[in-house]
Amino acid sequence: MLYRIIISNYKSFAEVQQFDAFPNPRRDNFLQHIHRGAPVPVLKESAIYGANGSGKSNFVQALSFLKRYVVTEMDIPVLRSWYVDNRFRLPVSDESQPIEFTLEFGIGESMYIYNVAINQTGIVEENLYKSGRGKASPTPIFTRENTRVNFFISTIGEETRRIFIRQLAENPALSVLGINGRQRLTDYPLLDEAFDWFKKYLKIVAIDRDMPWLIEQLLDQEQILDFVNDMYSKIGLGIERMSIVESDIEEWMSSHESAKNTLLNKMLGARSDVKHSISQMKDSAPAFDIVDRDGHQKVREFVFRQLGRNGYVGDMDATMQSTGTLRLLTLIPAIYYATKEECTVFVDEIDNGIHPILIKKLIEYFGNDTEAKGQLIFTTHETALLNQKELLRADEIWFTEKENGVTRLYSLNDFKPHKTISIENGYLEGRYGAIPFFGEL
Repeated sequence: MLYRIIISNYKSFAEVQQFDAFPNPRRDNFLQHIHRGAPVPVLKESAIYGANGSGKSNFVQALSFLKRYVVTEMDIPVLRSWYVDNRFRLPVSDESQPIEFTLEFGIGESMYIYNVAINQTGIVEENLYKSGRGKASPTPIFTRENTRVNFFISTIGEETRRIFIRQLAENPALSVLGINGRQRLTDYPLLDEAFDWFKKYLKIVAIDRDMPWLIEQLLDQEQILDFVNDMYSKIGLGIERMSIVESDIEEWMSSHESAKNTLLNKMLGARSDVKHSISQMKDSAPAFDIVDRDGHQKVREFVFRQLGRNGYVGDMDATMQSTGTLRLLTLIPAIYYATKEECTVFVDEIDNGIHPILIKKLIEYFGNDTEAKGQLIFTTHETALLNQKELLRADEIWFTEKENGVTRLYSLNDFKPHKTISIENGYLEGRYGAIPFFGEL
């Protein structure tokens, strides 16, 4: 679970801004939206509203970077370039001010605080604490300044310490948490657990990100494919079932039109020795992919069992499906992770390409699932979701507003709205800010 994130000097977040998922104990609606089995109560969903360009996507991208930094290796030139590209760019008094992120998160019964600060020279500091849950001071697990790291773990021996020091000396851009997570240098469970949260339990779905791994994911995890089909059948898209069909490449080419064959030949020509899958994308989902199986190339594609008039049932591929249908194909697995597993899922522009009634039903489905294990945090422009009688609590609604190039992040809960008023009407009237401002057109 994500409890809070603090961001400063990142893109439009010039000043320290905080988002949290702590419920207001005075609000008594939608009590099923609160995870009470966690170490401390935490909300299971949040919506972030704001005008275009106000910083909503920057917020999601901050989480995406943190996941990438911890989970994968990064070198100093890449990290320094990233800092230059992503620090707050408008004039400030101190141009060397670091980009800084602080996360408080939990998995199982444990809660952690992770902090990292980055400037033009590299890592300024990186720290991991066991959270005091608001009742005691955090307990350090490791602290780091530049390449100097101190562990507060008695079980870490001198040889292990030297390995960390040597690796940071060779590549000072590396994350201490990431080094241990990838190599499992210690047997200290809290370090492993904190790394696993970033790798396994933090999921990011960006609106502009292709998902070539989607076919592979659904093949490997049949339960997600079953979940997708169950949702498709309930939504009423005229799809009886979706499956993934694998064919020999020669057989596949013989049954498809020349235009697709030309595209396929270009793909194969670019990589004559295909060892891993390569995908042809359509609307962020793979129309088909090619994979090598023991020296034989196979084509795998989504096939939709489509219902039509007079009892017609026919198979259609992804190229025949609408943008909204394929957008759902990337979104429903995210709903699965937030529902069935203890994942924190961030979705940028969750309503993009999807009918307002449908996205409303998906949010309602997740909110009413009393057995949902994870969190769903999303950005949106869909005002129909601003319904505190049917969908969201006031403390689950956040806003981003930009003034003079600087993003301010704040909660609807700050306005103390009565539970009977229309939040949607108030928002559209500008009562809470975070709406577009038009001059004369």
